[in-house]
Amino acid sequence: MQCPGSIARGLRLLTRREYKATVDDLLGASTATTAPGTSPSTPPATCGQQSFTYDPHGRALTSVHVAGTFNGWAATIAAGGWALALQPSGTWSTTHAVANGSHQYKLVLNESEWVVDPSNPKTASNGIGGDNSMLDVTCAAGGTTGGTGTTGATSLDPTASFPPDTRPEGFAFDDHGAGRVVTSVVMDEWARAAASIAASADVAKLVTCDRAAREACAKTVVTQLGKRAFRRPLTDGEVARHYGVLLGAGDFDKGVRAALRAMLTSPSFAYRSEVGERQPDGTYKLTPWETASALSYFFWGTMPDAALFDAAERGDLATAPGLEREARRLLASPRARATVATFAEQWLGSESVGQVTKSDAVYPFPSDIRAAMLEETRSFVTHVVFDGTHSLDELFTADYTFANDALAKHYGLAPPPAAAGASPSALRQVKYADASRSGILGHGSILATTAHSDQTSPIRRGLFVRRRLLCQEFPAPPPNAGSVPQVDAAATTRERFAQHTANAFCKSCHQYIDDVGFGFERLDTIGRLRTTEAGKPIDSKGDMNDVEALGKGTHAPFSSMGELGHVVASSDAAKTCVVRQVYRFARGRLDDDICETAPIRQRFLDKGGDLRELMIAVVTDAAFVVRK
Repeated sequence: MQCPGSIARGLRLLTRREYKATVDDLLGASTATTAPGTSPSTPPATCGQQSFTYDPHGRALTSVHVAGTFNGWAATIAAGGWALALQPSGTWSTTHAVANGSHQYKLVLNESEWVVDPSNPKTASNGIGGDNSMLDVTCAAGGTTGGTGTTGATSLDPTASFPPDTRPEGFAFDDHGAGRVVTSVVMDEWARAAASIAASADVAKLVTCDRAAREACAKTVVTQLGKRAFRRPLTDGEVARHYGVLLGAGDFDKGVRAALRAMLTSPSFAYRSEVGERQPDGTYKLTPWETASALSYFFWGTMPDAALFDAAERGDLATAPGLEREARRLLASPRARATVATFAEQWLGSESVGQVTKSDAVYPFPSDIRAAMLEETRSFVTHVVFDGTHSLDELFTADYTFANDALAKHYGLAPPPAAAGASPSALRQVKYADASRSGILGHGSILATTAHSDQTSPIRRGLFVRRRLLCQEFPAPPPNAGSVPQVDAAATTRERFAQHTANAFCKSCHQYIDDVGFGFERLDTIGRLRTTEAGKPIDSKGDMNDVEALGKGTHAPFSSMGELGHVVASSDAAKTCVVRQVYRFARGRLDDDICETAPIRQRFLDKGGDLRELMIAVVTDAAFVVRK
């Protein structure tokens, strides 16, 4: 099926996460900014100067570098890995600025052997049966850092004060194109961030030419930096304008900062272009440079790398084989794992578990458990997509998850098997005890965000399955629909909610919701296993009725969450829905066209429901590069 482009040509404003990742890659992870209200005229000292050391114990090595979340898991030094220098003592070492936050990394020997840092006892599961080294950097006022770093000035996320990314009703993701517009507040924040980033950028990384040849070097800096900042070659007019800004500053370093600041406030940096070039049939096809950005932001959430820029320049992306070859290269990178994890937490709504609060007197829910729950969902989904069966079925039916000792205890599970040298705080694969949990349905990040502060919610949990997993929508409840039944200490949740299906007016919708939500009742508001409520055994039976489409009059009874997971996994509705959700994430729009998603769905099915192939199908479909 060949579909005409149904998406209008235009621009897509970078999201907060895309902005930060793009600046990191553009400047070599140099996103430290000055504190609000301070002058950006003098570059601040960088927080978290972190030393990395490796002792090969006499082994001859040609290179050692650091690769991690702070530099895009660079596989080589040329790709951005932080090279360690060989010292007279025989050890290798380097010191680099590491931004505020929690990071994972490994040491790479001879650009081929990836090992955990033997000098760092803190590790976390890498989702594939091994571990990554963990590094926590916390910069408090006055420059104190956590971890083993030295002291420095405060390092700030440049997007911390940006307005939240808008999400229309029914759209799970942060990249809705039509809803992302520049307001005066957005413009002020972008201008502030540009000034701070430019002031603190490492100019030495940006100037690779001979400064003695001042004019030639200035043009080289503008041409190279501008191409990466705008994700396309600059026009002659843009080169001349930024060249004038650079030389007009007098001091060369100040000029580079001024040119960078101008680029960061340009619409060509702020927006992803999807304008395209007019075709004979009246549609518009994305240019190779626009295609490169579309691929990179989908798979990596950031700007294209050097190899993708080269492919665009050669014209490879204008051909179907060339585009697919680059798509598979991007998907094979560790960076794609982070993007899949981001997709998962937004699709499932688990990203907000860190903000969930409960009554501590009744429901202890410490921050470390919430953090572990979020990482559990991220680790589990990326494991399934990249290392497990790669299938949608496994997301719903897996009899295992990833947990650390504390989270396993919270769930009532045996401690996960300890990996050699792993910290008890590291997540490892652990098997569910019984069918009361099943795949992502048993994750605390989902259970907590679909419950009330003081009670479970069959409605929220039932709607989670219908809306997020099956893409089935319901109209807003009428004004006289009533509210959640009052808590009755002598009644179970099922007994209290029976009034919904007993009332014909309420039953029209709640017959599809409550009976699904009851399947979660053995798990409380924060995901702990329970067997009784109000002194009575919990009944977790339900009916996934009309699983394929509402109003069909079909029934799929289940007696446990495990059975519910299999009902969802075997449905066509779940397969169609995940196609729509991935398509929405890639295209930044809610009104997905069946003409465009049908061939993607068919290829997904033809590949046995392989989620990796679904991502490839989205970007290799003809409509991916077509606009109207």
